[in-house]
Order: sequence, then C-alpha cells, then structure tokens
Amino acid sequence: MNGRWSLALVGAAIGCSGLTEAEGGVVGIETGVPGPDTVEVGESIQLSARPLDKNGNTATVPVTWLSADAAASIDASTGVLTGVTPGTARVQATVGALGSELIAFAVVAPADTLVLPGDSSFTVARDLPVLPDLVARLDSRNPAGPAIGRGVIYAITSPDPAAAPPVVLLTGSVSSDTVVTGSDGTAVARLIVLPGATAPDSVVVQVRAERTRGAVVPGSDARFVVRFQP
Repeated sequence: MNGRWSLALVGAAIGCSGLTEAEGGVVGIETGVPGPDTVEVGESIQLSARPLDKNGNTATVPVTWLSADAAASIDASTGVLTGVTPGTARVQATVGALGSELIAFAVVAPADTLVLPGDSSFTVARDLPVLPDLVARLDSRNPAGPAIGRGVIYAITSPDPAAAPPVVLLTGSVSSDTVVTGSDGTAVARLIVLPGATAPDSVVVQVRAERTRGAVVPGSDARFVVRFQP
C-alpha cells in the first residue's frame, strides 16, 4: 500500500512555528500516512507518529493527535482517523504543546453502488457514425446522493482487445479507460469502430469501480452489450 511519510521539526500545536525542545527532548515528529490522501465518510485509517530527539532517535513519550476540522475525527491516543463529512480534514501529531506539520486529507462520500441507469443492451447499424453512450452511475448512501469525482473503469472484453489489429476501441483509442463521474455521479464512455475495420457481431464492455483503498464497489462487473445489425 502506498503512503507518505513526513519528518517535520515541531512547533506550537495547530499552526506551529519556531523550534523548541519539547518534553522528553523531542525536536521532531515523523508521521506516517497510508495512501491515498483521500478518506471516505465512515472509513477509518491508522496514522502513525514517531517522536525524535536531537540525535534522530525515538523518544519514548506519548503522542496526542488533534483534529483541526469537522470533516474527520481522530482518536487522540491511537491516531485512528475516521471520515465524518465531505470536505477537507487536517490533523496533527503533538507532544506536549508542540506539534508536527498539519496533515491534510480530502474526505469524500463513499462509492456504495454502481448502477447502469439506462439501457445496457443496444442494437445499432454497422455504418452508424455515432455509437450510443455507455452511462454508469456511482451512488453514495452517506450522505445519500451521487458519488462525485470518482473513477468508473470501462473495459472491452469481447472481441478480444489483444487481437491484432483491434476492431473496436473506446474513445481515445484504448481498450480500457477510467472515466471520472460528474456532478450527477454519472460517467459516460463511447465505442468507436476503427477506420477501415468491419464491425463485429457484438461488443461487450464491462464496468467496475473501486473504493479509495481498492475494495470493489457493489454492482461492479455490470456490462454493456452493443450488437451490430447484419
């Protein structure tokens, strides 16, 4: 799992400045954050912090975590952060009156379900210049509504996209593409028949989505089927 580490000199907690030796001889705090820098509402992640003395060694003193925003809560002693409401969350590891740099997260509505709100099966003419839109939508239950700014993965599974030369691709001349949902939670992709190629009998496009840390969104692996008339 990707993450980020930060080593910062400490200063006054929540908006620090200057360099002062804290209790236990602490002059720096190394913080660890599991990536990505996004947390879903209701999701919890574990942050870590290591107080350092002037020699770079671990100082055996307790760390207290503080939250500067209502978008997330954090357990003061364990560093477990939980998304509360969409927005920006900033937290800080502290030792006494001194603290690390602020650590910022984007808190987003969770992608709870993937649905195909319109047709999933189409029959089109072989010489149709514009093929139908393939529309998928991501919904959230907390808060209820569209999941905005999330990726929906479209992938051609038939005919074999590895065949040479390919016959049908997604816009952008790719066999797989991630489309970001708009303000209504929908993502739209479209097929193209390559110039000079004969359209196949049918094309199958699978659709899936993942949550911020890789869990598959329920409803994934729905599919579109586009059939071409003889």
